[in-house]
Amino acid sequence: MDEFLVNISSFPTAIYTTLLVVVVGYWLLALTGTFDLDAFDVGVDIDVEVDGDIGGLGRVAGLLTTLGLTGVPITVVISLLFLNAWIICYFASLLIPALPQIISLIHLLIDISIAIVSFMISILVTATMIKPLRGLFRKINQAPKSVSLLGATCRIRSSRADHDFGEAECLHEGASLIVKVRTNGDQEFTTGDSVVLVEHNAENDFFNIVSEEEFKQQLD
Repeated sequence: MDEFLVNISSFPTAIYTTLLVVVVGYWLLALTGTFDLDAFDVGVDIDVEVDGDIGGLGRVAGLLTTLGLTGVPITVVISLLFLNAWIICYFASLLIPALPQIISLIHLLIDISIAIVSFMISILVTATMIKPLRGLFRKINQAPKSVSLLGATCRIRSSRADHDFGEAECLHEGASLIVKVRTNGDQEFTTGDSVVLVEHNAENDFFNIVSEEEFKQQLD
């Protein structure tokens, strides 16, 4: 047990131990309702082609796509990346024998190499692990084509929602659904705003939205 504690608290494993503690803390807070599960969801699967202004986010999405780390929430990807890297780094460190103090610099270089290689291998392992999960999340997040969601109140989950870009989260029959949304005119919403789905565009697969206040006024 002492050897285990020494290893996970020593460089390089300590790097991933710290990251793993942060991830575990995040999930504990999320499960207790203290933290929003979508807080770190940067929308890896957003339709980048229709939003040419997202810049850095588009590059991140492109990189994750290249690495095969898309199709599931970014929180799941990050959690698996750090967990796998921690496991790989832990066992790799056990295989490296202790070197004399006189060549400590070489040992440091070896430790740095272990940290880097562990993360690179973790990317490959994580990409393989999330493959069977993509179908599940695709089914959960599939936007409904029927009119059953019309009139439903949703929460904007993207950084913005306007006439050519936006995503919202809706509850439908007990399940959380992610739908593409658009506004009419120059109206714009931001993350967390409450909106109402008023029309479904079947051709482009998105819902037109208005603010919750505007919808109530129309009803009155």
